Amino acid sequence: MNILANLYLWIKGKFTEEPKSLLVHNTSISEILPYPVPEQYKNISMKDLNGSYAYPGFIDTHTHSFEGGLYSLGVDLSTAKNIEDILALLSAANSKKTKDEFIFAWQMDETLLKERRFPTLTELNSAVPDKPLILRRIDGHSCMLNSYARNMVTGLKTKEEILRGGENDYAVHFFHKRLNDEAILNAYRAAANIGLQAGFTSLHTMIGDAENSINHYELIRDNLNKFPLRFILYPQSFNIKAALEAGANRIGGCILADGSIGSETAAISEPYLNSNSWGVLYQSDEFWQKFITEASQHRLQVAIHCIGDRAIRQINNVYKSLASTADLRHQLIHCEITPDNLIEEIATSGAVPVMQPNFDYLWGGENGFYAKKIGIKRSRIMNRFATLLKSGITITGGSDWYITSLNAAHSLRAAINHHNPLERLSTAQAIDIYTKNAAWLNSEEDTYGKIKIGYKADLSIYSHPIENETTELYYLIRDGEIKYAAI
Repeated sequence: MNILANLYLWIKGKFTEEPKSLLVHNTSISEILPYPVPEQYKNISMKDLNGSYAYPGFIDTHTHSFEGGLYSLGVDLSTAKNIEDILALLSAANSKKTKDEFIFAWQMDETLLKERRFPTLTELNSAVPDKPLILRRIDGHSCMLNSYARNMVTGLKTKEEILRGGENDYAVHFFHKRLNDEAILNAYRAAANIGLQAGFTSLHTMIGDAENSINHYELIRDNLNKFPLRFILYPQSFNIKAALEAGANRIGGCILADGSIGSETAAISEPYLNSNSWGVLYQSDEFWQKFITEASQHRLQVAIHCIGDRAIRQINNVYKSLASTADLRHQLIHCEITPDNLIEEIATSGAVPVMQPNFDYLWGGENGFYAKKIGIKRSRIMNRFATLLKSGITITGGSDWYITSLNAAHSLRAAINHHNPLERLSTAQAIDIYTKNAAWLNSEEDTYGKIKIGYKADLSIYSHPIENETTELYYLIRDGEIKYAAI
């Protein structure tokens, strides 16, 4: 039993007017006390938290934490301004690696480079000639391998230097699967520490190759209590049998109905600007009907990546046809392009859009990347947080980390300051999608997502209210214990 004292508490959409204290017993909140605490509680172990602002522990409902942790130990290309910068960063990494040690490079956005292109294979080989190099585009839907890595991979069907779609996924997972258990656990330890410092008490994360392997799912499942942050696991695979045998109650995550806007593989109902491409539906209607129906019959919650309106409609149509399993809270991951009639259909199906405010922050607006790819008019019907909520649809918030940065305060402000004023969330709504809505998605609405007696003592504690851009994360509390302290 312990007391977390001197906190302004976020309760029912606002902070308490006076600081309060929380009595924690067996990892849960057992009493909400005044501050200073009454005399009869003075002998209980107490931590004074300096009049900070406490929110229910923030939950990110969509991350690639394995990749995020793994790549955080690799080469970050986000600062590169040109090809020369990229090659210098790769060459520096190469000099520090032993022979045959993998080099993972990430966060490359060729649209921000002076040359507006990927490096060539010859350029990559000049920087890293004698070790396997895997270079990933910022959206994760394209990658390059140097010749050394390419010669290791069996089964690639293309000779193109840039790998996209299924070839991209195949190549990346080829190398992920060759990491030993300790390297995998190190990646998750790194992810957990990054998550804590980003303000999250829980991260939903995918494990699997988005085909038929759930990779190291059981390794992480059996070691969950060794991480300071709570991971909620998704077997990212089409293998229903493997998911059930592993004891999972959900399946999917980024199993793909389509691709991405950046790679022009997101399936849309009108072509991309300056292109004949309409994107790609990766599977047939019949495939999804069979897969989602079977998963639902086994009481598995289904989560499917769908960005373009054609892909969203394809998946949502199956969810609509399975109205009897709406209680499973099936997910539409990303759910970016949503015209009004599609929003009405989502309201009918009961599906849950799992959305990323950072996408609008990075790529929204009339001069933004989305507008350049699909036009200003269609960019206005993207990431429609407020409209979805007004339509009675429950949405949750995620980062899609490693694709975008992991930072709770930044994500919340991105939702509050959407480029389209019509889609901006109030502060309370933004907090809800990362707390009580996120808990509801995991059928934990009676134990997580609120500061309330009987609920888990998970708290994200800041110096100031979250909408204040000067706010700093002071403490991260999980199960009533301080897991991260900045002061």
